Amino acid sequence: MSHDTPDRISFRRLAESDLPLLHRWLNTPHVLEWWDRPGPTLDEVRAKYLPRVSGTHDAVPYLIDRNETPIGYIQLYRIAGGTWGLHDTGSGVGLDLFIGDARYVRRGLGPRILEAFLRKIVFADEAVDACYVDPSPRNRVAIRAYEKAGFRRVPAAAPPDASPAVYLMRITRADVEAHDRADYRGGKYTSFTLL
Repeated sequence: MSHDTPDRISFRRLAESDLPLLHRWLNTPHVLEWWDRPGPTLDEVRAKYLPRVSGTHDAVPYLIDRNETPIGYIQLYRIAGGTWGLHDTGSGVGLDLFIGDARYVRRGLGPRILEAFLRKIVFADEAVDACYVDPSPRNRVAIRAYEKAGFRRVPAAAPPDASPAVYLMRITRADVEAHDRADYRGGKYTSFTLL
């Protein structure tokens, strides 16, 4: 691929046929590093993710595609007051993601994936006014990617028995709109390719 051609980031709903790929990703060292347990079996992946695929679970799962090739997983879920010890989360949603294909880790794709997902999926829903993420405080690479995408740290009053500790971050619809006004130059976005 030419260096002049930007990566095209897109999202598609996770399907049952994607679960073996998800299983493989969930058992790679760079993903396992942030889990506090051994990698899941394929049966455990099916038990956990099939309800998401079928829509009977609150989380809405997507695969992240780069130039039509799956490279990671991202999910969105509604949150309620009391989550992370916050009393008012507004009409907020939570987001979790990982890049599963090790060839694309630490290549600067995280902020671009987040920016695209926020615009195309999260804030495409007019009812959503904020999006939260809760990376491990040890995961400096993820925290930096979230910061580059516009997320900012907010204090969390997690219950005392919460484990592990989280580094709670938020971005609002107003933040994204302000960023769009700053990034829009001459009829196009300057920071990433929208699909």
